[in-house]
Amino acid sequence: MPEGDTLLIAARNLDALLTGRRITRFASPVPELKEQGVEGQLVTAVRAHGKHVIIELGDGRALLSFLRMQGHWSTFEKSRVRPRLLQKTARDPAWDDEETTLIIETETAVAILRRAALVQLAPLAKIEARLSGLGPDLLSPGYDQAEVLSRLHESPELSIAEALLRQSIVAGIGNVYKSEVLFVEKVSPFVSVGSLDDATLGRILKRARELMRRNLNGPRRTTFGTFAGSAFFVYERSGQHCLKCDTKIRMRRQGTLQRSTYFCPECQGVPE
Repeated sequence: MPEGDTLLIAARNLDALLTGRRITRFASPVPELKEQGVEGQLVTAVRAHGKHVIIELGDGRALLSFLRMQGHWSTFEKSRVRPRLLQKTARDPAWDDEETTLIIETETAVAILRRAALVQLAPLAKIEARLSGLGPDLLSPGYDQAEVLSRLHESPELSIAEALLRQSIVAGIGNVYKSEVLFVEKVSPFVSVGSLDDATLGRILKRARELMRRNLNGPRRTTFGTFAGSAFFVYERSGQHCLKCDTKIRMRRQGTLQRSTYFCPECQGVPE
């Protein structure tokens, strides 16, 4: 599931292969991306903000992608892959291709965006205006925790689990880290933001940043390890025993989108 760590890794890979190179092919089944004069443009920068990846072009435009739950960026150097794969990517995606969103090629590399929830090509100023509605990026070097705390205080009625998912408060946290961080910090996902003091809120945010940064260089995402065959404490472990207290892990759905929240009733003080 793409969250801030996954998107930052994707942006780094894209930046390494695309920045400073000219686009030789730009293919997509999305009508809004066709015949937009992107081929020949120089890629000047690639970066991430929360769950978004931004590819900046030399003509002042940028490509914004948002993956939601199923999207994925993949990149590879042409010299390191089999000819059969290159032949496959050389085919233009059909108008009804639901798998491929976009293919970007340079002389030396290929980047493929699959199943993106949103992709937009627009002037950089318009992209920046859209991003301005997001909260501080948890993984940014300039991350401002005081700003996030201020935004949390503006929504005291929200449960802490819902607040962590709200990208206008803090950008980058998804369902995995939401559940894992609250378990590690022994906070019930169902208590309101207003019932938690700044020390607790700050601790939750610090732990989220720590866990996400830890996973930037690993082969797979984990918040725990490989003990008992699990990479996570509670995420997707409903009905299994808690790795700390042996109570059975539970799952409930929260918010208007009914997102799944995993928790330990004992460790996190959630009444049955």
